[in-house]
Amino acid sequence: MSAENISPTRINLIQTKKTLSLAESGREVLERKRDILLRELRSSVYDAERTRVDLLEILSQAYSSLKEANMAKGSEAIANVALTSNHASEFLVDYRSIMGVIVPVVTFQAESDLKPDYGFANTSAELDRAFKQFYRVLELLAHLAKAEGTTFQIANDVSRTQRRVNALNHVLIPRYRNTAKWIELVLEEKEREEFVRTKRIKTMIKTHGKELFENENI
Repeated sequence: MSAENISPTRINLIQTKKTLSLAESGREVLERKRDILLRELRSSVYDAERTRVDLLEILSQAYSSLKEANMAKGSEAIANVALTSNHASEFLVDYRSIMGVIVPVVTFQAESDLKPDYGFANTSAELDRAFKQFYRVLELLAHLAKAEGTTFQIANDVSRTQRRVNALNHVLIPRYRNTAKWIELVLEEKEREEFVRTKRIKTMIKTHGKELFENENI
């Protein structure tokens, strides 16, 4: 709605002011949403960074434990344990909403938590430790996928929300304000013209009436 394609009437002035009010209210809602999402974004970024550090640390420990298990039991024995293991596990993916943004919830689920399914004859302290550490690696991988997926989705929505706020701040709201101001100026000018015209007519009527009165008395 701009001055180029709207008639300067009082009805249009009222409508323009209503639209302006809605645009300003919409901007406030979007700014609140953006601020909440920014807090969530900072939290998910921190979560991802912390999880990545923990993951690298436990992964290094797990490989060290596996290396020690290979040295203690022999690499062939460890390979056989791995091949005969029936330990079932899976990554589960669900979704939740944060201020209308759909983000992933990834979890690692095993059939029997932290309980190796190989016999005591094939086990060793190093192998048990490696098993638990690799189990933790998988848990952290799931958590990292969740944190990074959340970060990606929220960052995209923050960007979209900010573009909408910018459009309202720099394009739509100024346009509605300028249109309302233009209509007000045009209406004020019309009122001044109407006032001058009315005053002139009254003067003419008064003068003409006086002349008629004088002529009748001659």
